[in-house]
Amino acid sequence: MRLTPLTSAGLLGAAAVATLALATTAFADEPTTDDKRAVPFLKNVDINHPEACTVGGLTGTPIHPDKFTYTGGDNQQYLDITALPAGVTVTGVLVKGGDKFNVYLADKLGDALPWDDLRSPFNNGGQLPQISHWFGCGVVEEQPPSSTPSSSTSTSTSTVTHTSTPTSTPTSSSSEVAPTTTTTVAPMPVADVDDLAATGFGSAWLVGLGAALLAAGAAVLLVLRRRSA
Repeated sequence: MRLTPLTSAGLLGAAAVATLALATTAFADEPTTDDKRAVPFLKNVDINHPEACTVGGLTGTPIHPDKFTYTGGDNQQYLDITALPAGVTVTGVLVKGGDKFNVYLADKLGDALPWDDLRSPFNNGGQLPQISHWFGCGVVEEQPPSSTPSSSTSTSTSTVTHTSTPTSTPTSSSSEVAPTTTTTVAPMPVADVDDLAATGFGSAWLVGLGAALLAAGAAVLLVLRRRSA
């Protein structure tokens, strides 16, 4: 059947309307956000999803919201994070509402806290939905090894360094007086007469000999006198 010009025009118009409808539907599903810190995505991702911390440039492992200090969050339109978990380097935060979510990378949020007004993308009606759930991603910081004292008893050896001081010999001059050294001789103990006699070195025999000689001389003198008389 041959188409009339009117029929051709009608078909072209219907095709244009269908194309416009499809394009409108596609653009309606495209996630958008008014937060320049975030990148919106259309995907069903939660904290247990395998891609929870790989989508949108996130790295690390999921961090439960209980590890953060925050206000708002679930069932609220905004999330304010005031403190991060200890011992963890947070790489980013994912905030979901409906079937869309915003990915906030830590370097976009900045080093200073709080991180205020985190939110999900707009819904299909262009409205800001409530947050259905959110979580963080991060890397556990390596802790320095703790120094454990050795159980074995170590014996410390003390090294004593003897420093020898050179003795300087004074140079004697003619004007100096040599010191006088006085030597004290201890007196020899005097032995008793009996001790001397016992050893044979006493003088008692000399006294006896002298007495005998005197007696003999007196006797000789007495005999001579008697003869002369």
